[in-house]
Amino acid sequence: MLFNIISVSNKLSKWESDGIDAYKKQLPKHVSLKFENIKGQQHPKRSISEIKSLESKLISSRLKEDSFNIAFDIKGKELDSIQFSHLIKECFEKNKITNFLIGGSFGLSKEIINSSDVAISISKMTFPHRLFKILLVEQIYRSFSIINNSPYHK
Repeated sequence: MLFNIISVSNKLSKWESDGIDAYKKQLPKHVSLKFENIKGQQHPKRSISEIKSLESKLISSRLKEDSFNIAFDIKGKELDSIQFSHLIKECFEKNKITNFLIGGSFGLSKEIINSSDVAISISKMTFPHRLFKILLVEQIYRSFSIINNSPYHK
């Protein structure tokens, strides 16, 4: 099972990699994570809609036709950890590549959100990409703990 985290962001920093690795090495052996970073398209001469459109094209070019796409959007459905684990289990049972889509500082385009299988919100708060990726990997690990009835999730 492959979870592909596609984000408009920079390469992982050392502390970010260390945080992610702490959870990643505890994932079941049949689960792998891949990170694809897309260069942000911000430029003083571009409007927000132009930036989002360019980033959208770059994200779309990374998506395989038969994958399951989860977009993160502040207006998306809010899930608790148990509900998120149900979503992870559904992805696992479908045995498809699951893409987690994280937009740039202006978010994802409506086209990406609308074409995704689901749009979810982790919180109404805004998080920096570096911290958000660690939170996401922790929630993936927590989901498998819930699915496997391990004591991590109390």
